[in-house]
Amino acid sequence: MKVLAVVGSPRKGGNTDVLVERIIQGARATGAEVEKVFLNDLDLRPCQACDACQTKNLYKGCVLKDDMPAVHRSLRECDALIIGTPVYWFGPSAQTKVFLDRWYCLVVPGEKTPDYALKGKRVALAITYGDVDPFSAGAANVYATIRDAATFAGAKVVGVAYGTGAEKGSIAGNQAAMEAAYGLGRRLCLSGGGG
Repeated sequence: MKVLAVVGSPRKGGNTDVLVERIIQGARATGAEVEKVFLNDLDLRPCQACDACQTKNLYKGCVLKDDMPAVHRSLRECDALIIGTPVYWFGPSAQTKVFLDRWYCLVVPGEKTPDYALKGKRVALAITYGDVDPFSAGAANVYATIRDAATFAGAKVVGVAYGTGAEKGSIAGNQAAMEAAYGLGRRLCLSGGGG
């Protein structure tokens, strides 16, 4: 099984990265092959709402010339997806939001050339925040945003690992979060199916 892990935090070694890495460990324990991408390392431009990717029967993919076409290839080739983001201002990080917005060209309805590149893929989420309460921190908003985008694209969120951390990487000391993340990685890969 091929898994694409996407880290939407700009902080390598931060809480989101640590939580995603633990999900990866669970996935690899099942024999999965995992590719990890840090969105902040990429040149990703926001969607320009040109609708070129949606032009009936003329689908050529996204017209923007940045690093997203390589990510699109990985999204098409993977069986499952891990998305990690911190809560920034009650929503996903800007890097994660750009990543999600750029899924637009992967969901192209049409009579002759429909394309649902994420259909059937399984998704695991890692959400971190600074508050002690996930609801007041906005984690529920982040979960709903990603779940709704995945559902619309034909994918299915199979679970979420979440937790708080005040200092960089401190979530590693949260045994419950680490165990939940590892279990989620295994469940992501053992429960079958991909795209």
